[in-house]
Amino acid sequence: MPSKTRYDRSDIRRLNAVNVIDQLRRNGAMSRATIASRLGLTRATVSNIVSDLMDASLVSETEYTEGKVGRPGLLLNLNPDCGCMIAVEIDLDRVTVVVANVGQDLLWKDSVLVISGATAEDTLKSAALLVDRAMSEGGDRGLKCLGIGVAWAGLVNHESGELVYGPTSGWSHIPLKSDWEARFGVSVFVENQANAGAIAAQHLGVRRGVGNLIYLSVGLGMAAGIFVDGVLLRGSQGFAGQVGHTWYADNGVNCSCGHQGCWVTEVGVLAVHRRLLARGVELPLGSESNVEWLDDVCDRAKAGDRIILSVLEEVGAQLGRGLSRLVQSFNPSVVIVGGRMGGVMRLCEDSVLSSFRASALPYMQEEMELLISENDADHQMGCLATVFDAIMQNPLMGDGK
Repeated sequence: MPSKTRYDRSDIRRLNAVNVIDQLRRNGAMSRATIASRLGLTRATVSNIVSDLMDASLVSETEYTEGKVGRPGLLLNLNPDCGCMIAVEIDLDRVTVVVANVGQDLLWKDSVLVISGATAEDTLKSAALLVDRAMSEGGDRGLKCLGIGVAWAGLVNHESGELVYGPTSGWSHIPLKSDWEARFGVSVFVENQANAGAIAAQHLGVRRGVGNLIYLSVGLGMAAGIFVDGVLLRGSQGFAGQVGHTWYADNGVNCSCGHQGCWVTEVGVLAVHRRLLARGVELPLGSESNVEWLDDVCDRAKAGDRIILSVLEEVGAQLGRGLSRLVQSFNPSVVIVGGRMGGVMRLCEDSVLSSFRASALPYMQEEMELLISENDADHQMGCLATVFDAIMQNPLMGDGK
């Protein structure tokens, strides 16, 4: 027979604290009495837990309740300024770092371009310097850093915090978690970009809490973060979701991963670049190694450039057709397209939707939403959500009473 899990007083205390925090996180300001009632705990137990959380500055008292019979009580809420969190997005052409308080209010943001052909060592050196600045920005506001979340393009070992392989960058076996934890003295959590985007959508987005969700991150690379029944799908090695490098079309186009005809070669940034050049659209020299030109292309499309709009519609149709395969494989209730190409896809949303509807099985389209993300910082927000979850899952403080 499997052995039963034993819990001591400190385990029960921590679990109760997590439940109290979760109530405040989901519902906002609440009284001790309301929390006790919802959790089935005594008021004395909740008061002791709240005292611990207040000692750790995770919870603060706000205004009194009003309009109810009996003695008014102070409301409790999460303290947004109990510390700060840092998010780092290591993309193929830039590194972006943001600082937010625990309330997830953005306090500071900066980025640095990654030169084409830069080594992993040079890129991480630039990233670490930005993190140094981020730590200082938080410290200047009196906020202790509680953790760093990293979103990386490629196959990431979530447990070891290592980039195992970047199909587009070509980098392999690049450690990060252990090195940065030693350097910065805080916990570091590493995800790939698509998983970070999915976490942001599931935890913070307009469809937060949905159990079955796909977040498709499209940029220079392409991957999907997939939630099935409320659980992030990782696979045996943690590499699930590399849909951009599955065969899609017999187009003879070489992919950075070494194969031909991958889905990303039809809908990624380089696919748009290739199609625009083929139609005679002028683009900056060397633009194939970055996405800086996308903003100009979007502006020209908004101004009515017919050639550019036609190219975007072609790409949107390929995206919608490919999405039908994902939907028929995982049967999600929500699909969100985001990443660096999100702004482009919003311009051809009708093409994406019509192609998807023509390709997917009708019954699998019922009660399913296909959305184009309005937020170009999904990956960074997913990093913040990951750090926040880690803080809230281990909130205790002290030796107990």
